[in-house]
Amino acid sequence: MSTTHLVAVTGQKLGSVGRHLRVLLDAGLVERRRAGRSVLYVRTAAGEVLVEASQTR
Repeated sequence: MSTTHLVAVTGQKLGSVGRHLRVLLDAGLVERRRAGRSVLYVRTAAGEVLVEASQTR
C-alpha cells in the first residue's frame, strides 16, 4: 500500500503512519518498492509470518 492509502485505511495522520513505517522498515517487516511516482510498502517474509501467527491465536 502507499502511505496515502495507509492513512485512509487507518485514519491515522501522515506523520504517525510514516513513523510506524520507519519502525517496520528498520525491523525488516516491510520493504519499499517504487511504482511510478508512488512508493509502496509490502510485507517481507518475516512480516507475513508474524501476521499469520497473530491470526491463528
